[in-house]
Amino acid sequence: MLVLFAMPTLPMYLLRGPAFSILPALYAEHFAISLGTMSLILLLVRVFDGVLDVGVGWAIDATQDRWGGRKSWFLVGSMLTVACIFQLYVPPVHADAMYFATWFFIAYFAWTVNEIPYGAWSVDLTTDYRERSRITVARQYFNVASGALLGLIPLLWFLPTTEMNFDALRVLAWMVAATLPLISLLCVIYVPRGVTAAHATRHSLIASFKAIRTNRAFIRFLIASALAGLGDATGAAVGFLVLDSYLGLGAAIGMVLLQWGVAATIGVGVAEFFLKRFEKHRVFAWSAIGCALCYLAFAPLQPGIPHLLFLYLVCSFAHTMFYIVIDMLPQAMVGDLADFDLMKSGVARTAQYVSVLTFVRKATFGIGTSLSLFVVSQFGFEAKQAVYASTAILGLKISAFALPFACFMLAALIIWAYPITARRHAVIQQRNARLGRVVPDPGLA
Repeated sequence: MLVLFAMPTLPMYLLRGPAFSILPALYAEHFAISLGTMSLILLLVRVFDGVLDVGVGWAIDATQDRWGGRKSWFLVGSMLTVACIFQLYVPPVHADAMYFATWFFIAYFAWTVNEIPYGAWSVDLTTDYRERSRITVARQYFNVASGALLGLIPLLWFLPTTEMNFDALRVLAWMVAATLPLISLLCVIYVPRGVTAAHATRHSLIASFKAIRTNRAFIRFLIASALAGLGDATGAAVGFLVLDSYLGLGAAIGMVLLQWGVAATIGVGVAEFFLKRFEKHRVFAWSAIGCALCYLAFAPLQPGIPHLLFLYLVCSFAHTMFYIVIDMLPQAMVGDLADFDLMKSGVARTAQYVSVLTFVRKATFGIGTSLSLFVVSQFGFEAKQAVYASTAILGLKISAFALPFACFMLAALIIWAYPITARRHAVIQQRNARLGRVVPDPGLA
């Protein structure tokens, strides 16, 4: 049952994987969209879509006992996602900045309606501190599989090159369109609903916002998650430019994505081992420090040095192992914070906590992406130039390596003192059970 529940992650993340790293670079290269314009589009789309996340989360909690609850929202989101795939990933020859901005926003709204109920549903499946980590790990394995599959797509024999281009994205779009609706439907039919609130208390969006704002543990968690998101965004936004335009390794993108899959698989397995023995927030902190150190290792790489591809793959392998842990842990931790709110207020706001986390991650990733592209554009770096000035390279390295290093180190420092441990969460759950505030789904027994 756990495998079936985690399966939609594969097509969902296969589609989203290139969205902020590869897709903007391809649009910029093929349709002559400047990096400054692209940075503004990504910022506006992420921020406006993030605002919608909070409203969607409130609506999902408000309809938890009606219309099929989280399952119905999830299924609708899957169908909306399929409806807009080809417009974004297979653009017409006359596409421009406005076309990209419009369909990028529509796609991210669809992914919001798909992602937030799915995240809330994963929290509802259990109230156990360790079991939530196990569910998150299962989903992350499929996330990793999506990365490996993404790396294989450019290597398909019928594609003209081994580069990640719009021909490869067309194949990706067909894969998602063929699998996401069916897998989502099977998941909705066979996976149980999970734990629900004993009494659905009606609450306004404003009241929920005030309650969430006063949850100091959640604020600390959000700040650390936001900094990690900024670190990832600033590096990922120019990662393809570093690989392709600066280092000249664009033809090796398939190999890079494949090693990502191997490294991520190992990283998830190592994380599963440590999460059974240590607190989630401490695993998060050490992983953030590891990511920061990897960016220091990336910085000296430059075109023409011996064994460049090998050195790049080694750095990327280590970075992937660390970051895959940071990527999955917020989803495992947010349910514990929603349980704490339930204990204090008596109101179930799981989807809203998931939506606020989603909003912050989207907004910070959008801000980080825009900031990174803005910095490189101000230093005069543009895609596919024949020769780069030293100032342009400096700007690229600030965005690709220095900013991520600083963000990940700060994230580790802040999350280290996170207060909700396994022991404290057990106390929270005992009190919620004693107060009769949760009802387990019989299907989980």
